[in-house]
Amino acid sequence: MGGGPAAGGGRGGGLRRNAVWAFTGAILASVVWTGTVVLVPGIVDGGSASAAKSVRGYHAVDRICDAGKLTAFRGKYKMVDNYPLEHTGRSESMDVMRCYALMKRTPDGSETPEYATLDIRAELHKAVDSVPEFAAVRHYFEQQKYEITDAPGLGEEAYFAYGDEPTSTDKTFHDINYYLQVRDGAMTYSLYWTDNYQVGKNHTLDRETVRKAMLDDTRDMLKAIGGP
Repeated sequence: MGGGPAAGGGRGGGLRRNAVWAFTGAILASVVWTGTVVLVPGIVDGGSASAAKSVRGYHAVDRICDAGKLTAFRGKYKMVDNYPLEHTGRSESMDVMRCYALMKRTPDGSETPEYATLDIRAELHKAVDSVPEFAAVRHYFEQQKYEITDAPGLGEEAYFAYGDEPTSTDKTFHDINYYLQVRDGAMTYSLYWTDNYQVGKNHTLDRETVRKAMLDDTRDMLKAIGGP
């Protein structure tokens, strides 16, 4: 979860700057979890095997983005070479699936590509109760003043968190951060999409288009790992 690569129009540095944004995004993905632990420290040491919920039909796959296809986002963007990056870790207490991608598109009438990042993480909590952690992450978004709306039809609970804010160095550049968080039994899932724009110079995909792509690809992802 976290910050995004440069989106076209008038910004120098090309892929080099976009790579910096992508790296920042990967770092901020960990910040959400760190902030959660600070807000609710008991979630890291108060769990027990007896509190764990069922993983239901969910199971770990080696390449979650390949399994889930990413049809909606791939219909609007192309993967940058060597992406997506995918990793899976399995243990007795938790399985983790991770996919990270740098993507680009070239809007009609433009010669400059626009970039965005996609970060997906699915976890199967086999030893502790996932509910307090999931609630703590939502609390983190609330404290950061993200706009939160329900995402119906996914798991036991699901929501969007959305933020649009200027960067610290140049107020005309805005970061746009979308999160889709899902919990279903002991399975927790996060899709993070980030983009950015410069006021008056370039634009991103409209908000509803991104939300629909997030929902469509998430449904495919969850089915790929054994969901309903």
